[in-house]
Amino acid sequence: MCSSDLLAPEYLAKWEVMRKSRMAGSSETDPNANCLSAGMPGMMSMTYGMEIQHTPGKVTIYGELNDVYRRIYLDGRKPQKRTLDDPTFSGYSVGHWEGDTLVVDTVALREDTLLDLFSPHSDELTIRERIRFTAPGILEDRITATDPKALTEPFTQVRTYRKASPPNDELREFSCAEGLLSVK
Repeated sequence: MCSSDLLAPEYLAKWEVMRKSRMAGSSETDPNANCLSAGMPGMMSMTYGMEIQHTPGKVTIYGELNDVYRRIYLDGRKPQKRTLDDPTFSGYSVGHWEGDTLVVDTVALREDTLLDLFSPHSDELTIRERIRFTAPGILEDRITATDPKALTEPFTQVRTYRKASPPNDELREFSCAEGLLSVK
């Protein structure tokens, strides 16, 4: 979790509003409770299933929670201006290999997503990931968020993923919006 002491004053005030709201039992500031993607880097913190597919020139990550996905382009492309001007939940990710480590840079992230449960960020957020296997079936994702407006220094978190058990487990459909329709 991002330490509140890393947040610039304006963003610390936003953090406190969200913290108080959640502590009071409200879900108004919780994207998942409102059927929205957690965005990056939150989507990489899922407790739901995740599937990673490596094809020539691209890694695609599918997440069960809210049916999210992201693409990591490995072919050297750069984001176009129209992509940078239209941020998304997952952002725009490009990667390259440094030995056995996939290094991923993500830009163009929606400002209304969170770094973690409460921590807001600005439109200048960038994320660098270093993804590698640390043991058979164990994948480590070292995520560093840099945001000169919202953070006083870069924030790093490490996520560890285990291979599915049973081995042929599959992602399930997530129908959050359907549940919202039944709430009166």
